[in-house]
This record gives sequence, C-alpha cells and structure tokens, in this order.
Amino acid sequence: MTRKPEMFDPLPQGGQAPGAPAPSQWQPILPAPADAPPPATKHPKLGTPAREWPYLDPTGRLLGIVCRFDLASGGKEIRSLVYAMHPKYGREWRWLGFPKPRPLYGLDRLAARPKAPVVVTEGEKAADAAALLLLDHVAVTSPGGSKAAKAADWSPLAGRHVVIWPDNDAPGQAYARDVIDMLAKL
Repeated sequence: MTRKPEMFDPLPQGGQAPGAPAPSQWQPILPAPADAPPPATKHPKLGTPAREWPYLDPTGRLLGIVCRFDLASGGKEIRSLVYAMHPKYGREWRWLGFPKPRPLYGLDRLAARPKAPVVVTEGEKAADAAALLLLDHVAVTSPGGSKAAKAADWSPLAGRHVVIWPDNDAPGQAYARDVIDMLAKL
C-alpha cells in the first residue's frame, strides 16, 4: 500500500514537491498578451529587485523582465520573469528563463534606429550605461550573463555595424569571443 505524501516529506529525486507542476510544463508566451495582468516583480524568497530590465520586442510589447536581487551576503541573483502557460494551471507570470533562442535586450531600440551602429555589452546594466555614453549607437545585450551568449538570437544584428564592448575580465573576453562567433554565423 502506498501512502499519500505529506506536506513536509523530503522532496523526491529531482527536487519536485508532490503535486507541484513540473517546471518544464510551463511554456513561456512571448510577447505577453495584451490581456495579461501587470507583472509583480517581488520574488517570494528574494524580495523586491534592486533593478529591473524590461525586454521588449521590436514593436514595444513586453517579452519579460530580468530582475537583479542584491543579497545580504553582498552577492547578487538574476532572475527572469515571463508570462507562461501551464496545461493545468493556466496562464500567469512565472520566474522562468527566456526560451532559446533568447531575445536581445534592446530590440525595440534596434527597430527604432535601423541604421544606427550597435554596441554589444555584457549585461543590461552595461547596456544602459553604454546607451548614455554612446548616443549615436544602439546598446544591446543578451540575457543570462557572460556564459549565455550562444543561447541568444543574434539575427536582429545581421547587416548592422557592431562593436563589442566586453567587461574587462576573463568572463568578459570569453563573452566577446562567443558573440563574435555568433555574429560570424550571420
């Protein structure tokens, strides 16, 4: 006879609580539909984000939000919030990553300035800073940090003049090499 799992039983292999929807069953909906409720960016464990970066499609529709949470230990956590659908639980905003290939941060700005040169930075914070410094460029980045350049959709940069402005460290140099490899395929 099999007993029913209790609320405080240890999680089964794979870390999924009994009865909880499997993360893989949540399918992001990009862009979020017009009738989606406004996203609530307060995370249940990490609290209120220190920074938020909305990812917009070329027409300005919301694809999702990347949030930075500053930790008491001095570290940081980066999480993506996207609108998603579950076959049983319906639609809601979920803390999930963007599906691959992931959209670039700044697609709306690229579409608004189709002839402007592009600067690729490592991270949203750097893209925002570059946009303030290099007014004649469109600043973009890929989601997921320095190790995730190959997971992004770089096709919106095809035919554009692109400058890569990496962080001045080993991960930044690796990111720049990955971006160069992805752009060379275009």
